[in-house]
Amino acid sequence: MVAPIFIVVIFATVQCAIIYIANSYLETGAEEAARQVLTNNATSLTTTQFKQAVCNDLPALFNCGALMVGIAPATSTTITTSAPTFNSSGALSNSLPYQQPTSGQIAVLQVLYQWPVIGLPFGWNFANLGNGTYLMMSTQVFQVEPQ
Repeated sequence: MVAPIFIVVIFATVQCAIIYIANSYLETGAEEAARQVLTNNATSLTTTQFKQAVCNDLPALFNCGALMVGIAPATSTTITTSAPTFNSSGALSNSLPYQQPTSGQIAVLQVLYQWPVIGLPFGWNFANLGNGTYLMMSTQVFQVEPQ
């Protein structure tokens, strides 16, 4: 009688730990990408090249095709233009803006990933999106060094 509850608690603990570790890896990858931009080493990269550079810093746990990366100089409109929007099924429906900041500007880098989660009995579910995934997001704000 206690065994099913015990198994669910163990499974939930493992799933929570995996989400925590994956979120930590995403944060570290975003910090590395921010460091590339901060030191003016990413000025000539296209959107695809920059996304691939971010993906190269992530472990094999992540699917690079599902990774969303956006960067823009910080202005009064950055917050409204870079906020993700969702479709009716709860999936992210737009891409983030990509505009390399210039030397001395303050930049906002966002890295988003929809982590697949498994629903548990008794209504335990770590999904925070309508499509049954957990949205991981890292935002880095920094000033680009002068050249």
